[in-house]
Amino acid sequence: MKKYLWLIVLVAVGLAFSQGKDTFAQKTLKFGNLSVFSGGASLYGADQKRAITMAVEEVNAKGGIKVGGERYLLEVAYLDTKYQTSESVAGYRRMVDLYGIRYIQNMGTVPGKAIMPYNEKDKVLLDIISPADSLNQTGNKLLLCQASRTNGYDPPLLREAVKRGSKRLCIIADDSDFGREHTTTIIDTFKRLGGEVLAVEYLKTADEVDFMPVLTKLKGFKPDSMFIVAYEEPGTRISKQAREAGITAKLFYTEQFKQKTIDSVGIENLEGTLFVTSYSTLTSLTGSSIPGTPAEILDYRNKYLKRWPGEYLSTGGCYGYNWIYYTTKAMELAGTITDVYKVRAMASRALKENSKLKYEGFTKGGRAYGMLTFVLAIDNGKVHVASMAPYPKELAEQGEK
Repeated sequence: MKKYLWLIVLVAVGLAFSQGKDTFAQKTLKFGNLSVFSGGASLYGADQKRAITMAVEEVNAKGGIKVGGERYLLEVAYLDTKYQTSESVAGYRRMVDLYGIRYIQNMGTVPGKAIMPYNEKDKVLLDIISPADSLNQTGNKLLLCQASRTNGYDPPLLREAVKRGSKRLCIIADDSDFGREHTTTIIDTFKRLGGEVLAVEYLKTADEVDFMPVLTKLKGFKPDSMFIVAYEEPGTRISKQAREAGITAKLFYTEQFKQKTIDSVGIENLEGTLFVTSYSTLTSLTGSSIPGTPAEILDYRNKYLKRWPGEYLSTGGCYGYNWIYYTTKAMELAGTITDVYKVRAMASRALKENSKLKYEGFTKGGRAYGMLTFVLAIDNGKVHVASMAPYPKELAEQGEK
């Protein structure tokens, strides 16, 4: 028996090597995430990082992805934009020039627009989380965005508001492209529906703390409703101060309304509130038994909280999670990780076939469409779905070059 032992060992080693050669051949494919990891908006970046990490862990646990005969494990570099133009460009340049990254997700309109002048020249495929109408109207051929535009978010909410008797509206908005584009859509839509916009106030909501002077001014107009166009944390502060100022108007919100606003302001102080979302707000709400919540959102939320017990789901996490899945599928379909144009050409099919959220695809300009848009309401102390409809391609591609 001993004289055959060496042969048995040799065969066993050979089998182990042949079974594991695919693993030994694995390379690393690096993605980049530009988000806010410091300051008041850091909850966005923290949520996004946790969600992306979860997706990467899931993909790598299955052996990574196989593209063009090569197998790759995924890795992600994270850099803080601080939601500032200069920091965003600096972070982008580090990712591209130092790390050689060609697939980057960015959170927010301001940082996104700051890096868009460079990505086509650098052959970088961007996924930008932003409702800004102008992003997919630039002709940028390497831009993708999973979020609805303002024309998908605001009109359904305002139709519901008018149906509920809203006639006199004040707007307090962030002084940014995000705030101004939403506000333009809100004003045009509300007037077309027969309502009156009494006043509009623009503020640097991320930098300011005391909104009382402006809120006191708006209170004097005696509105029956007030639209708060701000990111999650400043929007929560504005809401609390509005009630402290004695404003009794119904409060309306963009897709930035999340669970923290309910927790901080108190659901009893938000009666009659309307807010809109595609997927992000529904992942945040703790009342996951809300009728109409899609099964894929419940599945994502449950997996997230199992992986990150007690952590907070905010605005961009589900899009970061989905980005990993549809982008890697597009690579597999294209048969390349280096030719970003071929990968972009497969992105629409990948979004429909391998997305963890339900979409129909991307427009030519890079805007996602086909996902459900929800108008949610707080009535009798409970959140419920007031209306929902798929975001149509004709609205998504409006104004594209």
